[in-house]
Formats: sequence, C-alpha cells, structure tokens
Amino acid sequence: MKERLKDPFLWAGVGGLLYQVLNARGFIVPQGLWDLGLDLISYACIGVGVVSGYTGKAKKE
Repeated sequence: MKERLKDPFLWAGVGGLLYQVLNARGFIVPQGLWDLGLDLISYACIGVGVVSGYTGKAKKE
C-alpha cells in the first residue's frame, strides 16, 4: 500500500479529479493558486520521504 501512495501518477490523478469536482460544484480555483497548492503538497511528500529514509551517519569501524 505504501508503494502505491508514492506513485506520482496517483497524486496527479487525485489532484486532477479534485480540481474537476471543485469546478463542477461551482468553486473556481485560480490556476496559479492551484499549482502552488499542488507544489506545496508535493514538496511535503518529498520531504517526508527523505526524512523517513535518513538513518544518520554511519560509524566507521
């Protein structure tokens, strides 16, 4: 399940679907604001992935 959540195409699809649903409901989101929001979410996911993979400095024996 974790591997599927890391797929960028999944997040692109979810973002596109959310944008279409909001437009269909009458909420018009300016494209620049929408892009900024998606960028912030993407950078947060990348940051979480980097931090979770960090194991610290390896000690030389």
